[in-house]
Amino acid sequence: MIRTSLLAGFATLALLSAPALAQNVSNVSNTAAGVGNVATQNVTTMQRGGGLFGGPNVANVANTAAGIGNTASQGVFVGQRSGGLFPGGSMANVSNTAAGIGNTAAQGATVLQRSGRPGVAFGAPNLANVSNLSAGIGNFAGQGALVRQR
Repeated sequence: MIRTSLLAGFATLALLSAPALAQNVSNVSNTAAGVGNVATQNVTTMQRGGGLFGGPNVANVANTAAGIGNTASQGVFVGQRSGGLFPGGSMANVSNTAAGIGNTAAQGATVLQRSGRPGVAFGAPNLANVSNLSAGIGNFAGQGALVRQR
């Protein structure tokens, strides 16, 4: 009888905590490797965490072209909102890489992050990393980025 009550109590706790501890994770990657390749992608990721403990939002977007005469281009929009009484914050990592000889890496990224809600003193941190890399000989790296955090 006691064991059945304990199991029912743990099951109820697990069901009630799942929405309260929800977490959003997005991982998107695109890769072209070799000679004369093109890696192009457009990504939109919208994440919203809520509940008592608004779990953290995590978005990882990567685009890579490696070799000779390659092009890596991407357009990225990440919108993240973490609410709840104890919001978990948001993290966005956006990267674009062209490595080798005669490569081009071009990227446009917009990251909008909001943690907490009006009137609540507990706001978790927002983190945004936007990188664009072109490494080798005769390469070009062009990037435009907008990050807004509240």
